Amino acid sequence: MRATDRLLDIEAQFGNEIERIVPLELDDQTIRLILYLKDGTNLRLTEQWEGGALQHYSYYWLTVTNALKIGWDNAPHHTHLETFPHHKHVGRQDNLQPSAETDLTDVLAFIRTADN
Repeated sequence: MRATDRLLDIEAQFGNEIERIVPLELDDQTIRLILYLKDGTNLRLTEQWEGGALQHYSYYWLTVTNALKIGWDNAPHHTHLETFPHHKHVGRQDNLQPSAETDLTDVLAFIRTADN
C-alpha cells in the first residue's frame, strides 16, 4: 500500500475522531504520522507495508502533555509474551503486556472505550 493511499484511507475511515493529522514521513512503504485526537491526546503512528499487508507497526498514544498512555507495537523482542510479537507498553516503556490490538482500527477502538 502506498503511504499517500494509506493517509487518505485513515482520513476517510477515522476523520470524525481526528482533530488534525501531521505527516512526518510518507514513502512507498512507510507512513509516519501524528494524529491529534479530538479529546486532546495524540497518537504517534508508524506503519510499514509490503504490498497490501501491514508488516510492522507502532502506535503510541500520548496525553496532552506527551506522556505515554499506551504504546502498541510488533517489534520482535519480547518473546516471553503470549501474543509475541504483538505487545503494548502501558504507562511506561518497561510495563509490557500482551496485546490483542494489532492495527489502527483495533487501537482506535480501544481508545474510544478507554477511561481517559
